[in-house]
Amino acid sequence: MVAPAVDGSVLAQFNNILAAAAPELAGHVRAVQFDADIGRLDVTPDAPAYGTQLRWRAPELIEAANERVQGANVRAVHIQGPGPPRRPPTRPCIR
Repeated sequence: MVAPAVDGSVLAQFNNILAAAAPELAGHVRAVQFDADIGRLDVTPDAPAYGTQLRWRAPELIEAANERVQGANVRAVHIQGPGPPRRPPTRPCIR
C-alpha cells in the first residue's frame, strides 16, 4: 500500500490552513517546503513581525494542517527569515 502524497497537499492547501489557524497572517506568510518524512513545514513571513506572530501561533497552524490534510502529520513549523528562501553560500571557483 502506498501512502498518499501529502507534501503537495499541505503546500497546496496552505492558504486555507493559515486562514483557519491565524487569519490575521493571511497574505503575509507563504509555505516554502514540507518534509513529510520528519513532519516539518517550512514557512517564510513577509516581515519579522509576522514571523514573531507565527511563532506564537505555530501550535494552531500545526493543528489546522493535520485537521485539513489527511495523513499530513505536521509536527513542526520552521520559520525562515523574511524574504525569498535562502540558498547555501557558493564557493568561488579557483583555478
